[in-house]
Amino acid sequence: MKKLSLGHTSPKYSEEVKDDALFHYTTAAGLLGILCSKQLWSTAYYCANDESELSAARGFLTPIIRKQTSKMIDEEDSRVKFLSRMGANIQDHADRFEEIIVNHTLNALCIYITCFCRPSTEEEFHHGLLSQWRGYGEDGGYAIQFSRSKLKKTVDLINLSQETNYDIQDVHYSVENPYKAEVVKHADAFINAYLEHLDGVININWNRPTLNSPTSSLTGGPLESLLDYLVNTKNEHFREEKECRLSLLETTKANSGVLPVEYYNRNGLLVPFTRTPDKFSLIDCIDWVIVGPSSGIEQRFMSLKQMVKKMGLDINIRPSHIPYSRSL
Repeated sequence: MKKLSLGHTSPKYSEEVKDDALFHYTTAAGLLGILCSKQLWSTAYYCANDESELSAARGFLTPIIRKQTSKMIDEEDSRVKFLSRMGANIQDHADRFEEIIVNHTLNALCIYITCFCRPSTEEEFHHGLLSQWRGYGEDGGYAIQFSRSKLKKTVDLINLSQETNYDIQDVHYSVENPYKAEVVKHADAFINAYLEHLDGVININWNRPTLNSPTSSLTGGPLESLLDYLVNTKNEHFREEKECRLSLLETTKANSGVLPVEYYNRNGLLVPFTRTPDKFSLIDCIDWVIVGPSSGIEQRFMSLKQMVKKMGLDINIRPSHIPYSRSL
C-alpha cells in the first residue's frame, strides 16, 4: 500500500487489480444496510433507471422469422394458404412473433438485478466516477469495492448449494455483442417454435384448442441465450457506467421461487426485490469502501473506519479525492 497526501492508504494499482474491481455506489443508509445485514438487494428489472430496460436488444429475431416467412410464401406452404383463406396475413404473424416470445418469457420469469460499475482508468479506480457521485451522493455517497473473482466464486457456490439462478456478467451497449451471437446459434430452434406457433393458430381456427406456449420448445439453450441477451444489453447512452450485473432469474408464480420476494416503497412505486441468501458470503467479497466527495468527508471517513473496526470487518477505507462538494 502507498500513502496518499492526506495520510490515507490506497490499494496498489495494476491492470489486474482494476479489472477485478466492481463498484456498487450507494448512500449511507444503503451502506449501513449492506454491512449490517451482510446482504445485497436485487430489484426487479423493470424498476431500473433505464426506461428501455430489456428492450434495447429487441428486434434481433424478427429478420430471421421474416426470412423464413418469405421462404414459405415462395414455396406456397400450406400454412400460408390456410391463413390467407382465413383473411389473415402471415407477415403479421412473423412481425409479432418476437414480441410474443419475449412477453411469454417475461410473464413467466422475473429477473432481479444488482448493478456495479467497472472502473475504466486508474483515476476512476482510486476515486470513483463523478457521474455516480452526483447520482448517489446526496449524503456524500459511498462506493463499495467488490472483488469480481470473489463474487464469481460465491455465485458458483450458492447456485450449487441452494439451486439458485445467479449470474454475474458485463453489460454491452451495442446490440452487436457476444450474447447476440449465442442467440443466433439457436436460429433453427426459434424457427421451429414459430412454425409450431403457426400450426397452433391454424388448429385454433379449426376449433382445436392446441395453442401451446411458444416458448415450450425453447427451454434450455435457446431461451437461456435469449434472456442473457436481453438482460445484458443496454442503451448506448448508459455506456459511461460500464455496468456489470449480478442477476437472479426467478419464476413469477406465487411461492415458486427459491428466494422470497419482498417490496419497498420508492416514491409510490412498490419495488419487488430479493435478498442474497445467508450463505452468500457477501462481506468476504468486499475489499474497500470509498467515501464519496463532500464537505464532511474527513468526519465520514473517520466514523466509517471506526464502525468497520468495531464490527470486526476486514474492509479497507479510502476517501475520494475528486474535487466535488455538495453541502450536506
